[in-house]
Amino acid sequence: MAAAIAAIYAVPYAGYALYPLLLTATVLHELAHALAALVTGGEVGAIALAPDGGAATVHDGGAVAVIAAAGPLAPAAIGAALVAVADRPRARRGVLLGLAAAIAVGAALWLRGGFALACGLGSAGGFAALAVVGERVARPAIIVIGLGVGLAWLARREELFALTAATPHGRVPTDVQTLAAAAGGPPATWAWALIAASLALVAGGLVLGAARPRPRAGA
Repeated sequence: MAAAIAAIYAVPYAGYALYPLLLTATVLHELAHALAALVTGGEVGAIALAPDGGAATVHDGGAVAVIAAAGPLAPAAIGAALVAVADRPRARRGVLLGLAAAIAVGAALWLRGGFALACGLGSAGGFAALAVVGERVARPAIIVIGLGVGLAWLARREELFALTAATPHGRVPTDVQTLAAAAGGPPATWAWALIAASLALVAGGLVLGAARPRPRAGA
């Protein structure tokens, strides 16, 4: 499944077959920027999101390197968590409901514009719905969503190595450019580091998901 989704994202424009997952990954990416800014002492203004997937989070202050790295890593981390709990109904419901609540709060606080709000609240509603549907639907759906979100960066991989990216606020420095300016080192090195970390997170989720709890032996 992971290989199939990666292959779809790797083919130019084919990734838009998974368009809703691309938008969900973008929402998670931007909300992670906002949360990282708050946690590190910054202030968050608003998040804008365009139909082409371009997005920007307006913030001031905080730890710039942490904020820049949080966005690209969040979809992979959350996708890995979803895959890891796919076979654990109780944990799955908890993760889905917690994620739905967090996205809904973030959307209400920071997402601006009808399209952005629709993406945020739609993502929150989708995760909440998955928490209550039957096992036959929930398990495969959460695996596809987890992998689709966790690997969504493949659809826009060129931006990882670009100087700037198109957003609703015009062209702005990419996360790796911001990370390199704040922490030092070549942007390409940070791009490869983020790719490696994202792949490691998704792989970890697959490993944890495959390690089903063993039944207890009888007395």
